[in-house]
Amino acid sequence: MLKLDDVRVATLTDLYELVGRGSADLDRLDTIDTALCLTLGEKRAAESPDVLMRNVLSDARRTISRSRASARKAAAKHPLSDHARKRVRQVGNDGAEVVELITHETPESHALVAETLDELAVFAAGLGEHGPACLRGLLSDRTLAQTAHEACVSVATVERTRKALRAHTKHLLDTTP
Repeated sequence: MLKLDDVRVATLTDLYELVGRGSADLDRLDTIDTALCLTLGEKRAAESPDVLMRNVLSDARRTISRSRASARKAAAKHPLSDHARKRVRQVGNDGAEVVELITHETPESHALVAETLDELAVFAAGLGEHGPACLRGLLSDRTLAQTAHEACVSVATVERTRKALRAHTKHLLDTTP
């Protein structure tokens, strides 16, 4: 059981005063919160308030740094939901693995998208006069009713056309190397 001696009480009081003073920087507040938890640890030696304060603040920064590094390593093991972003793993000079997130788009990806859209436009034109209007409505996130009004067709025709466009898109994506 933890004994709240004068040294711990004085350190806790000083930490709570730090919360009230200074900026509302989230990193600073996170460090102080972690230091408060570390101050309450049963095995932590408490010699004087100044020494305990210095030790818990230093340990809190180190704990947060390790926690963030562990979170990055854990996140690097999971695939990204955005296919335009990739992780690049390298080994640094110190032998530690470094994972970088690459978010730039390549000319090749733009060319593939443009080619796919061109093929969809040709397919949509083959569906009839309403095909290109249905494709535009689908790409611009218009409702079925809005697209039907623009194309001068029924909502059911727009539904069938969108279904055909989605199926053709799936076929194009499945056959792309």
